[in-house]
Amino acid sequence: MKDYVITISRTFGSGGKRIAKHLADKLGIRYYNKGIKSVRSDNVNIKDLLSEGVGDTIEPEASFTYDKELFEKQAKIINLLADSESCIIVGRCADYVLSGRPNVFSFFIDAPKDYRIRNIAKRMKVDEATAAVYEASSDKYRKEFYESYTGRIFGDPANYDMCFDAKQMEPEQIEEAILDYVINKLDMEE
Repeated sequence: MKDYVITISRTFGSGGKRIAKHLADKLGIRYYNKGIKSVRSDNVNIKDLLSEGVGDTIEPEASFTYDKELFEKQAKIINLLADSESCIIVGRCADYVLSGRPNVFSFFIDAPKDYRIRNIAKRMKVDEATAAVYEASSDKYRKEFYESYTGRIFGDPANYDMCFDAKQMEPEQIEEAILDYVINKLDMEE
């Protein structure tokens, strides 16, 4: 099978990161998330980038600061990953950075705000009022980050192969839908 990349964008509390990790485990490929975010060097060895696990600390995003140079370094890493292996990349505008490349599949996972706030409260072990603050700040950051670097609207279905409502589908159903889509598309190309 040819190398491929799955990109997953998501709103905070929708379960997108967990779904990405489970998909990576099922497919036997690496999963990249915050490791890309923290890279600031031009000399990056792909093998040094850590593929992160599902138990990572959940933190709301900080306030957005535009840094074109940092974004360009992250985009370079995303392209290097796409050139070197099959993998799943969460966030970092990977759907945009890799748009137009063959064998790149992009998905967006969302859910209604009340559902996401309950998930955040449960996973972070905080009350719903605190979770609502985290949800608002994190999604504001993600929206500003995405829209500043891509010129696209965050969460617009036109940017993705498929979009999912995590309240309407179990995580396993979303994983299976993504797997079916990717496998069918790759089979059609052979």
